[in-house]
Formats: sequence, structure tokens, C-alpha cells
Amino acid sequence: MSSADNRYYLTTPIYYVNFKPHVGTSYTTILADVTIRHRRFMGMDAMFVTGSDEHSQNIADLAAAEGKTPLAYCDEIIPKFRECWETCRIGDYRFERTSDERHHALVRRFWQRIYDKGDVYKGEYSGWYHTSDNRFVDEDELPEKPEEHPRLKYITEEAYYFRLSEYQDWLLKFHEACPEFVAPDFRRNEMLRRIEGGLKDICISRSGTDWGIRLPWDEGHVFYVWIEALLTYMTGSGFDLEAFERTIVDGRSTEVREPLWETTRADLRTQPETNYWPCDLHLMAKDIPWFHVVIWPAMLASYGAPLPKQAYVHGYWNFDGEKMSKSLGNVVDPYDCIKLVGVDGLRYFLMREVPLGLDGNFNFEALTSRFNFDLANDLGNLVHRTVSMIHQSFEGRVPGVRAVTDLDEALENQRRSTVESVLARYAELRYSEMLQELWALIGEANRYIDEKKPWELKKNPERRDEISTVFNRLVNLIRSVLLLAAPVIPDGASQFWRILNLEGDPAELKVDALQVMIEEGHQLNPSEPVYRRLDLAKLRAEQEQEKAAAGAAAAEGPSAPAEDDNEDLANVITIDDFVKVQLRVAQVVKAEKVEKADKLLCLQLDDGMGGRQILAGIAQYYSPEELVGRQVVIVANLAPRKLRGLMSEGMVLAASDSEGRLALISPAGEVSNGGEVR
Repeated sequence: MSSADNRYYLTTPIYYVNFKPHVGTSYTTILADVTIRHRRFMGMDAMFVTGSDEHSQNIADLAAAEGKTPLAYCDEIIPKFRECWETCRIGDYRFERTSDERHHALVRRFWQRIYDKGDVYKGEYSGWYHTSDNRFVDEDELPEKPEEHPRLKYITEEAYYFRLSEYQDWLLKFHEACPEFVAPDFRRNEMLRRIEGGLKDICISRSGTDWGIRLPWDEGHVFYVWIEALLTYMTGSGFDLEAFERTIVDGRSTEVREPLWETTRADLRTQPETNYWPCDLHLMAKDIPWFHVVIWPAMLASYGAPLPKQAYVHGYWNFDGEKMSKSLGNVVDPYDCIKLVGVDGLRYFLMREVPLGLDGNFNFEALTSRFNFDLANDLGNLVHRTVSMIHQSFEGRVPGVRAVTDLDEALENQRRSTVESVLARYAELRYSEMLQELWALIGEANRYIDEKKPWELKKNPERRDEISTVFNRLVNLIRSVLLLAAPVIPDGASQFWRILNLEGDPAELKVDALQVMIEEGHQLNPSEPVYRRLDLAKLRAEQEQEKAAAGAAAAEGPSAPAEDDNEDLANVITIDDFVKVQLRVAQVVKAEKVEKADKLLCLQLDDGMGGRQILAGIAQYYSPEELVGRQVVIVANLAPRKLRGLMSEGMVLAASDSEGRLALISPAGEVSNGGEVR
């Protein structure tokens, strides 16, 4: 399933425009941008498509409430998406609107062929429709009293159906032959179980609304929003349906292979030079893979068009352990994040904090900590120390390699191995691991400075050759880091690049630039701060003041306790004391006994915030095997300490009784890792 040409085509979902962009949609779009930037860095002709999904009932309802046409309503909302993507430093992309006539023409032509083939029939739909999700709801998904749900509407209307059930066996063969089509694997397994459970024909039209694309064979119907929105990926790709249909002989194109999923762009010889179809990667959140990996391939199979190569499903971002939703009022605005840590801070946090595919936990404290420790401290400090000392010792000119010690050689070997490893992680979309490895190199470079102590070496003129090598190694390591980090932090990488006084922009260079070394004698510019460390204590104090003010405005404070109630308050804490303790839900990923410690287990935990290690004295009560996969409650902000030479970053909570029995504290229901206990 590889393409024979040098093109790479990626899509985000086509976003609903009933709400302005939030950190969830920003995550997917930044993820797409990082992927495309890396592919371009590798020399590929890479392009991605995003856009607006406009033909939904709730758009029509919102527009009517404001006395506008649906199109006029969308025209006002869509610029907010373009502005947000520009602020998030999203590079070149195509923005496709489902209301554009070019998309309408492609949809009508595509479905006319499927109708002519006999895979569409007329019927009647009776059931519940979710006006916010824009989908028909299955019986097993309905709440106990659907009629009381504000977003569920029962409709009965004439409709057309697509024979999805006819493609059940084909879909199973397709997914078996192409196991990499759905990633991660556990999402693939979810979809396979649903297919194996039996497929029903799906409704593809609405006759109770006129906001949408008209069916070419029945103008009284419009296409169901999801059915036509999927085709935006083809509209934006440059795929020419008319040219493709001219290659069809006896119902099948002469340019597709058998089986269909082996077809590549190189096979489509009559397509224009501007064609990027088939798609290399569809990116999406975990609420919509069914449409993308079951319905979408079946539609393409019915039409006879080449299939996309992969669909990658990422998790949700929760806010302090709760799912973000408009009803809860905890949807995070990306502009608030950028105001706090800049666009690089937001992009870095989203790519670093959680492996692609898993849920992540967002809060402003974690966002600030990542910015301070990783960008301002680790990277910013490395550049500042290196450049400043070169100005002090060598008048700002890069010295050459002279005397080489084992430590110098070890750092250079780590730089080379990290370059190879990081490029491999990029290709696998393992961005969190990639950044961990890159920042491990940055950390090693800072330790190298501390160990070599160049400020002491310069006191000994006979060791000038040694200090020369130190700074040459460091400045070339920084150059490699900036090239590799540029897809994630394009602004900061460019600013650091200018401090090094290097030509071009690291965000626009190609992978061959990694082979270039800064020449001896190259003049550096003076160092200046790129990422300024934020005062987290001050931010927390401001947040507490805001909370206190909000609480005072909402209700009167409690009356003072009576004198009789104040007999013994020695062990009583206030709410201010309690809120200092951060209790969070974490899941045990790995557990093993600590050598020469009968009571200690070393636990590796997924805490929704990048992971941590905790040592717990529970080996007498739990075996490592029975802990793996279990959720526990931890004290997340306990100061780290070393036990038996191992770092412990928190505490696992447990209950014990007078008979010495001990039981770990776990949530009674399903809670996302990182969820706050309060």
C-alpha cells in the first residue's frame, strides 16, 4: 500500500462550523501540520486538506435563529477557522467548503454512478436524529427517555439507502489484507468487531430539509451530511472523476488493480499532474472512525475508486480529567493558550504530552510547566549558555575541533544516533517519543557543559584546544536539534537559527541540511531570550484570586463557627489546605519488584500527563501481574524522592484497617487517566 511517486496527501476531518475552533480541533490541525512539515523536510511534495462541514441541520437551525441563511451564517464563522490556523502557524494547506459548487458537482457525479450500479434504493426512515452530531442514532445508543434529550429529534421521512450490508465480506477482506489501514491497533480491533457483528444498510438522504446537496436522480432529497462530507477529501485532492470514468470498461477502470486496495497514484496514468489521490493519511478523533474506515471504503469500493492508505485515530483532550464540552463550559480556547505560552508552547505541549492515539489531559499548569522546563530551561538555556560562552572565549566565532576526549566523542555519537532515531519516529507518527528523544539529547548537552566546565578550562591556556572542541560540538548539536524540532516549534527554531547567524530558515530546509556542519570561524550573533520563563507561582496566585472572587460573588461566605465548636481544631484543615493536594487517577502500565526490597514495587504509570514512576510498599499485598492495567489514585504533586536508588514521583493511595489488611484506592467507574479526584 505504498505510493510509487514522491507525493504525500493528508487530511484532517472536515470540521463542523457551529462553534469556533477549540484546542481539540487545533490539536488535529497542528498534528497534520507537523506531519506535512516533516514530509516536506524529507523532500516530499506534501499537501493537506482541511475544511468546513456546512450541510447539517443544526447549522440551518442556528442560522434561522439569527434570521440568516445557512450559507450566510457559515460565511461569518469560517474566517474564524482560517484566522486560528494562521495563528497556530499552520503552513500551506487547502481549505475546502462543502458548500462550494465544485464539491457539489463531484458529489452528484460520484453518487450517480453508485445509484446506476444498483447500490442505492428508496425507502423510509423512522428514528432518532442527533442534531448536534448530525447523525442517525442506533437503538442501542439511545438514552432512557430520548424524547427529553435536547438534541434528539424523532423523524419519519422518505429516504434513500446505500447497500452497506453487501460490502461486509469485502470490508473484512480489506482490513485483513491491510492491517495498517487503521491505527492504532486497538481502534482497528474495535472496528473489526463491529463489522463482524453485521452491517445494516445506511440512510444517505434527507427529504425533510432543503439545506444540502440535491440528489441528481431525485431533486426532492438532499444528501445526508456525513455521506457527502467524506467526499471533500476527494474534492480537495485534485482527483478528476470525469477523466477516471473515461477509463471504465465493463464496469471497472483499467487503471485500478485487483484487489482494489493495491492501486497507487502511479497507476492513475490519465489523472492530471495536480492529482494527489489516493490519500496517504486521514487524521481524526476517536468519535468518527466508523464513517472513515467502514462507510467511506465501502462507498469507494462501490464506485470503483482507489482507497486511502491509512486512517489514524487520536484520542480526546480532557480538561482536568473531564471531557471538554460546551455544556460543561470547559472547552479550551487555543488563543488563551497562545497568550500564555506562545504558539510554540501550545504546539510543543500537544505533540509532547501524550502519545498519538491516547487520550490526553489538559490544564494550564501542565501547559506552563512544559513551556518552562522543556522550552525555556532545557533548550533556551542550552543555546544561551553555549552562545554566550563562545562570545566570551572566542569573540563569538565558532572554534574548531582540536583535542577530542572520550566525552566529546560520546556526545557526537549520541547526536548522530538521535538524528537517525528522531527521523524514524517522525515517519511512524510517534511524536511524543520523538520529542522525548530529542530533549534527552538536549539534556545530555547541558550535562556535558556541567561536566566539562568550560568556564574553568579557559583559566588554563594549555587546555584551549579542549574548550575549542567543546563549543564546536555544542553549536553543531544545537543546529541539528533546531532542524529536527522545526516542524513542532517553527517560530522558536527560526529565532534560535538567527542567533546562530545561519542562512535560510530551518522550517524550509531539507533533510540533507543535517549533514552540514558549521564551519570554524563562523560568526554568531549575540544571545537573546526566545522563550521567557513564566512565574508559575504568580500565575497560581492569580488563579486563586480569581476563584475566590468568583466564589464571593456567587454566594455569601459561611458564618463563623460557634465558640462551642472550636474546642479542638488541631487536626482540622481548611479548603485552602486541601486544594494544595493534587489527587489524580493513573493506570499501571508496568509493575516489577525492586531488588533487595521485599515490600517495594516499582510502578510505571500512565497519568494522562506524560507518565511517571512511583515506588509503592505494597509487594506483600499485590503481585506485579495483578496490578498491570489497574487504575489507582495517586498524589500527583508530592515532591519526588529517591528510594533504593530509584526516583519515586508521587504516592499511590491505599486504605488499611486495624487487622493490617490493605486495599488500593481505585475509581468505581470509567475515568480517563489524569482525571482529578476531588
